[in-house]
Amino acid sequence: MKKTLGPFGLIFLILCFCLILGACENGDLPIDSSVVLACYGDSLTAGTSATRVGQVDKENAYPAFLQKKVRIKVENFGISGDTAGQALARIDDVLAVNPRIVIIELGANDFLSGISLATTLNNLDAIITMLSDGQRKIYLAKFYTDEVVRAYLRFMNFFGDTDPAEKKAQYDNIFSTLASRHDVELIEDIWTGVWGTGHMSWDTIHPRASGYRIMADKYFEALRPYLAANNYIR
Repeated sequence: MKKTLGPFGLIFLILCFCLILGACENGDLPIDSSVVLACYGDSLTAGTSATRVGQVDKENAYPAFLQKKVRIKVENFGISGDTAGQALARIDDVLAVNPRIVIIELGANDFLSGISLATTLNNLDAIITMLSDGQRKIYLAKFYTDEVVRAYLRFMNFFGDTDPAEKKAQYDNIFSTLASRHDVELIEDIWTGVWGTGHMSWDTIHPRASGYRIMADKYFEALRPYLAANNYIR
C-alpha cells in the first residue's frame, strides 16, 4: 500500500523547509567541518589581552571573529610567545587537521627576541615548505607596519641603537624572499584601524577584542577572492 505523508507530515516538511530557508537568508549556514582554515601564529592569533591583559581569550581572537564570516571550520593554532622556530616544532598539529587554507602570522617574537634574520627566514621557509602540497592555499601575514616597528623598538629600548626604517626593510626582505620562493599570498597590513587607537589593550602591544575583530575583517578581505571562488563565505 502506498503511504502518504498526511497533513502533519506535510506541515513538518514545510516547517523544516522554512527553517532552512531562514537560516540561509540570515547567513547562518551550517559549518562544513571537512574543510579547515588553520590560523597558525603567536599571541596575535591566540588572542592575548583581548579581554584581560596578558591572558589568552580565543573566543575573542581574530579566528573566532573570522569563523562568523565563513562556512568552513576555522581552527586557532596560535600560541602566545611563539617564535617561528617554536611554531615549526609543532607544525604536525596543524598538518594533522589537513587544512585547505592556512594563515601564517609569525615573526613578531623573533623580532622582539633578537633572533637573527637568517634564522627567522629559514624557519618560516621550512614552515611554508612543509605546509605546501600543491593544493593548499597559504597566506603569510606581515606582523608589522612603520608604526609597529618604531613602537616595538621603543618598547624594547632599542630605539637609539636601531634605525626603524632599516629594521622594517630587513623584514620586508624576508617576506618578499618567501613570497618569491613559494606560492603564498602576502597579507600586507593587519594593523590599520587597530594600532594607535582605542582598540589596543593596555599592554600597548596587543589588540583588545574590538581590535581583533578589525583584524578579522582585514584577513577576510585578503581571503575573500579565494573564499568566494570556493563558496566558503556565509
